[in-house]
Amino acid sequence: MNNPTTEWTPDPDNWRRRYEEDGYLVVENAVEPALLERMRMALERIEREVAEDTLPPHLRRWVALERDRTRWQSTGEVDSDTISNIMELPLFDPVFRDLIPYGRVLDILEALFRTTEFAFHNYKCICKMPGGKAAFQWHRDLPYLQHTSPNLITCMLCVDAMTSENGATVVCPGTHRIAHEDVQPGDTDLPEADVPPERLTVTCPAGSAVLFHVSLIHGGPPNRTQTKRRNVIGIWSGPDAHPTTPNRYAYMGVLPRSTAPTRRKQIAMTFGGHA
Repeated sequence: MNNPTTEWTPDPDNWRRRYEEDGYLVVENAVEPALLERMRMALERIEREVAEDTLPPHLRRWVALERDRTRWQSTGEVDSDTISNIMELPLFDPVFRDLIPYGRVLDILEALFRTTEFAFHNYKCICKMPGGKAAFQWHRDLPYLQHTSPNLITCMLCVDAMTSENGATVVCPGTHRIAHEDVQPGDTDLPEADVPPERLTVTCPAGSAVLFHVSLIHGGPPNRTQTKRRNVIGIWSGPDAHPTTPNRYAYMGVLPRSTAPTRRKQIAMTFGGHA
């Protein structure tokens, strides 16, 4: 008998309606338990190697501690050695590379983009560890990304449950309804006075996907518990969204759902049996 807590039943029309109305979407059971456990094990290995200072230099450069990240935000600098951010996850462990063509996530993205021709940008992990003190400032993702169009989606995969106590993401529904030209570079760090009063704390079980429009205002408090709260975060771009900076990431630009023969060949050659 199938386990009802892990069954996968795509609901594209409902997903699209909720996303377009609110600017964000929560989908439970987006990551199967076995894959979720592999992700946890890989992150715990990275955490251990950072603590023991045994992570190779070419990987250690992609890991930021809380004290590193908070130097550049208005919420204030925090002197903490806990891990805050791991960039370029596909370089650290094959499980994160295999997330790129992962079917459940692609089902959701295809529904929201309304096309198969959407591209991978990057995967990172935002960590809110026990003992961490830093909040994530109010911001929009779009100014960080610098693309020709705001047709991009942030997709968070919850490795751990998100609760109001452990620093769950807080969103401002509807704030994605803003013209591309009205999003400012300073929207990466918005003052409290510029944030609408309607705010919603996104709580969900481990294995959920939380997707939001890159113009949506969001942030989050510190983790005030003794358990970890980690999200693997992917950025995905629609067919009219092209990067305008020299920054490039591992596997950036692959289209894992494309129907174009040359793209299908690329996916087969890149991911083998996972395509």
